[in-house]
Amino acid sequence: MGGMDLFMSLRPKLAGALLAVIVITGAFVALFLSLRYAQSEADRDVLMWQRQMAVVINSRKVAVEEWLTDQKQVITKLAENPSLRIYLGNIETPEIPKGGGGMSQENMAQAAYLENLMKAAAVQNGYASNRDQNYQVKANIVRPPLSGLALTNGQAQIIVSTPNMPSVLHSIADYTARKVTGTTSFGPYLAENGTAVIAFTAPIFGVQEDHNDPVLGYAVGVKIMPDSLYNKLVQPGEMSKTARNYLVRRTGKVMEYLSPLDSRNSGISPALSTTLDATNPSLAASFAVENAGETTGSFAQRVNFAGESVLVTGRTIKDTNWVLVRTVESKEVLGAIQARKKTIIWMACLIILAVSISIVLIWRHGVSVRVERAAEQQKILMGKYEKLSHFMEVVTDSQPTAITAVDDNGRYTFVNTQAALDMGMSGPEIMGRKTETIASPFKSPNLEKNYQQVLLNATPLSIIERLPGSRVTIKSDYIPLFVDQEKGVLMVREDISELVRERELKETALRNLVTTLTMVIDSRDPYSARHSERVAIVAQAIALEMNVDDVTRDTANIAGALMNLGKILVPRELLTRPKGLSTEELLTIRSSIMKSADMLETVDFDGPVVKTLRQVKAHFDGSGDPEGLAGQDILLPARIVAVANAFVGMSSARAHRAGMNMVEAASLLLNDADRIYDRKPVAALLNYLENKGGLERWKAFGTPLTVEPDDMV
Repeated sequence: MGGMDLFMSLRPKLAGALLAVIVITGAFVALFLSLRYAQSEADRDVLMWQRQMAVVINSRKVAVEEWLTDQKQVITKLAENPSLRIYLGNIETPEIPKGGGGMSQENMAQAAYLENLMKAAAVQNGYASNRDQNYQVKANIVRPPLSGLALTNGQAQIIVSTPNMPSVLHSIADYTARKVTGTTSFGPYLAENGTAVIAFTAPIFGVQEDHNDPVLGYAVGVKIMPDSLYNKLVQPGEMSKTARNYLVRRTGKVMEYLSPLDSRNSGISPALSTTLDATNPSLAASFAVENAGETTGSFAQRVNFAGESVLVTGRTIKDTNWVLVRTVESKEVLGAIQARKKTIIWMACLIILAVSISIVLIWRHGVSVRVERAAEQQKILMGKYEKLSHFMEVVTDSQPTAITAVDDNGRYTFVNTQAALDMGMSGPEIMGRKTETIASPFKSPNLEKNYQQVLLNATPLSIIERLPGSRVTIKSDYIPLFVDQEKGVLMVREDISELVRERELKETALRNLVTTLTMVIDSRDPYSARHSERVAIVAQAIALEMNVDDVTRDTANIAGALMNLGKILVPRELLTRPKGLSTEELLTIRSSIMKSADMLETVDFDGPVVKTLRQVKAHFDGSGDPEGLAGQDILLPARIVAVANAFVGMSSARAHRAGMNMVEAASLLLNDADRIYDRKPVAALLNYLENKGGLERWKAFGTPLTVEPDDMV
């Protein structure tokens, strides 16, 4: 009995010791697993940062290469212009005896045409600053030549150039000596005043010649490195606070920074103002240059130009010696990762400690009354939460719209019935999943980008878009949510396809009305038959070339088509009697455009069509009708229609005369720029004729109609 009593007295102690061993062993195992999990999460975070950097730098590389391609296309189109090639070939023909004077009158006229063409192209494509557009210097200040367009002979000697065109570079002369046949860029390099500029050049061949024949000369463009290029380096919706994207170039042992640099210590450094030792192995730019590829590149931790430790990668820019570098400060990447790793470890330790203590307490004391009360309270709270959740589901499920919510990690936290139906899944299956893992025929292709923008800016966003490959149009509202310091976004999507189709039907009906009225106009006035139609076509082409908004473009098109509608109120005998009209009869015909405006006063157009018609006769210098209305105060559609109307009138054939050459007609309009017409629509028209196929597309303007009496006025 004594042995049994001893065993019974030792049993609680043995059980306690065994429990302690189990708890300690379990704690060590749990700690080991927690450390492995924390390290795996840290490795995953580093990989995610690398993937994010790769996605961003690849998108910026494409943007920079597209910008360079656009710039080269401008010079290429100029060099391939048939008229330019013919005129330049004629100027190159030697006519002056050795030791003779200047150009002949014919060559001077051809050079003047080329200069006008170059000026228009310079204004249109950013090779002339605002002060150069009038081609006058209004102050006695010597300004170094920085940008412009030029045509050279085969020896790189300038023949024709725009004002303030810098001298031809030695590097361009080397290019001509090498007989390269493609469009090439040079730079960037520093101009006389330290401004960063870039040059583009393309060979010019004869009209009947190809790239195997000697060149006539070269088209050269030099422009100040524009902000539009530097803006390509900025990632839309950038999430990183310390990320930088910049361009570098290695020249020998020197690393040149081609774009402006933002340093907290010294502010913003202009382009090409910073050079460092390219042989320094710890320099981030040196690593990027050595390990960059066109689509992939390595990652490393190095030091940037400001001495900051960064994570770096790079990409080469096609057909250049540029390298695009992207860096993120190490403390943002690794600091956050290490902090998260430490948090996971500490949380694991606390959980292990809490579990261990709980096990001991439960073993010693069992389930206490306090735990039972806490469980009961938790049950009550859960019941209230379930009721509230059910209420939200009832409210949102009664709506025909899809309503969802995501947290700041892009995981679904709420889905109503309509949204679940659209995704083809049940609500519980969707909850907690990331948005990019679930496909839906009604999902916006920009969903992730939009809600990330709302999370970043904390401002609502509303977008209307047509889904790719379908006729479905949706309206999406993104509303920021902030609850107990937790961020999220409420997303409401509504199908508005029917409303869009109704609007399209309305626009179609309006367009048919305009077409019918145009036919009525042309049938009433045989002398301007198809004039209204042609004015509408030319006005739309100018508007598209100027890249105006849709309302401005449609307003110019409709106003051009209907500007002669008032002629239906003019007696037909006046329209069909081309000569012998009295002053009062001429005034009746010429004032018909105001009658057109009066007749259309009650028609509901999307744009200011009626107001445009009342301003078509306004002159840019204020001398037109209404008197005193001038410059930018004239509606842009009215300025466009005025140029289109004058151009069609000069280039269209009549019974008693042929139509004027279209380039000559546009040149006459250019001569009246800033006096009668706005220069920008005229330049856009000239560029469309020369470079966009306008001469071929509108060649029928010069062909007389079957029945066409003499002009009436």
